[in-house]
Amino acid sequence: MAHIRTQVRDAVEAALKGLPSTEDRCFVTRTFPLSHKRLPALLVYVVDEQSQPAEMGMGRDIERQMTVTVEATADGKGFDDELDQIAVEVETALAGSGGLSGLVKELYLQSTNLDIATGRDRGEKRQGVLTLRYLALAIAPENDPETAH
Repeated sequence: MAHIRTQVRDAVEAALKGLPSTEDRCFVTRTFPLSHKRLPALLVYVVDEQSQPAEMGMGRDIERQMTVTVEATADGKGFDDELDQIAVEVETALAGSGGLSGLVKELYLQSTNLDIATGRDRGEKRQGVLTLRYLALAIAPENDPETAH
């Protein structure tokens, strides 16, 4: 098995693979730039986790509040409309994921941000990145960070 963060990341990727706009172009923790041919695309990261005990004492559960980041990237004319359509698909898919098939107790959209990169000075197409940040709450035993319940 894998750490709960890895499981959450993989479950988000599975929920987002095959969306109409991005098809199979959903990548977990990608570090290489995406070429125009690979756009539009989604990138999934778990960038932050805040943890606290669910109760006091030995053998306790830990509540893990993770920030799951989904970056949608598109380029060319009308990329902002394309990114909004991707947001519709992402939000619908994650809302209908059943808490990532029961892996998390809560999963909801916290914020959305649009960044625009021009790149025109180098002859590149304009590109936009729409970042959707979700809060995912998972509960796991303190001594078993691989098992959510």
